[in-house]
Amino acid sequence: MWALCGMYAGPLVYGVVPLTMLIFKSRNMYMELLLGFFFILILSDSRQDSLIWAADVKNECIVLLTIFLLLNRKDFGTFNTFYQKFVPFFIIAFVCLFYSPTQIFSTAFQKTLSYLFLLFVTSNYALRCHREHGREFYRTLVYFGMGILIFGLALRYINPIQAYGEEHRFRGLLGNPNGLGVFVLLVFLTFSAVKTTFPGIFSRKENIIFYVAVFISVILSDSRNSLFAIVIFIFFSYFYKISPFLGFILFLLMALSYEYISTNLIQIIGQLGLSSYLRVETLEKASGRFVAWSFALDNIRRSVFIGKGFEYTNYIYALYADYLSALGHQGNAHNSYLTLWLDTGLLGLVAYLWAFVSTFFQASKKTKLAFPIMYAIFFSTFFESWLTASLNPFTIQLFIILTILTSEEVFQAKTQAALLVQ
Repeated sequence: MWALCGMYAGPLVYGVVPLTMLIFKSRNMYMELLLGFFFILILSDSRQDSLIWAADVKNECIVLLTIFLLLNRKDFGTFNTFYQKFVPFFIIAFVCLFYSPTQIFSTAFQKTLSYLFLLFVTSNYALRCHREHGREFYRTLVYFGMGILIFGLALRYINPIQAYGEEHRFRGLLGNPNGLGVFVLLVFLTFSAVKTTFPGIFSRKENIIFYVAVFISVILSDSRNSLFAIVIFIFFSYFYKISPFLGFILFLLMALSYEYISTNLIQIIGQLGLSSYLRVETLEKASGRFVAWSFALDNIRRSVFIGKGFEYTNYIYALYADYLSALGHQGNAHNSYLTLWLDTGLLGLVAYLWAFVSTFFQASKKTKLAFPIMYAIFFSTFFESWLTASLNPFTIQLFIILTILTSEEVFQAKTQAALLVQ
């Protein structure tokens, strides 16, 4: 109803969505509120003119979800507290606003606030859904993500123009092929986390359908970063199941041999016969990313420790768009950590990484999947800036995954599920 209203009823959607959310709230339909917000974020990533309204509606949604949470705290019980690790980061991020160019101060403030709201809202709504619906919430979450992928595949035949981007690469329901690749990665990680937490939650037929949807979607998207990230996750999850120590040693060996691998990567790909698919002609220049990274580092040197607020990276890259385009680059920094450095300075980057890594360390005490997921996320975010954006269909999935992996209540449910399977 939201999608149809936005596409055909114009401004009416700005009233219909909040009204529907109020109805959901009055009926304690928290799972519908969370997944409805997720749905709006997916639509907002689209480049279709008929869905441009979603970019504005998502701001209404995050504000309403935060208000519901604060005004009805008793409904949520004990809060999930992993977000507290990020408090130092947000303090630094708000301080950086005072150094923002006046042209972007308002946008930077809103982005910082929305990121804080997203972290706070997602972790507690997911836990609330766990308490009320248990395994059914996770089944619904995975079905929803996989449904988006499957519908996107069907769109190839229903509306090929919408399913393929300007470069004639498959993008499904997402805004661009790389965005689809990141979405596939996070849906796959969510699926894996849920499967491990609740053994037997999906039937053999469901598992096959989901794996096929993920495989076909990532292959058609032609997203090398996401394909490699999925391979990294599968590789390390296998060895971490055998021995966490063995998995960590392999990670160190790969990190130490990075220079050798990167130097010989094109030859390795050629030997495997994947040169055409992986577009090796663009690997040496990282598809223009080296230009973006060099530009970011040049600007970072001007203010190493304190950034200029969220949105500054987008502002500076837009300001020099013609210059960068002439060098073969389009878009932003294409690296979440350089973006964080530009926006919040070295202090903000360190604070975020400390919170991020320590959360995965906390999760590693409950599941052997924690570090494989972290490695995959690190790889993906090294080549894309999605981690620094709040209201997109990617960051929300990461926070749901972290909620699943760190919550003591979810861990207890996992233990009970394992006993039932035995």
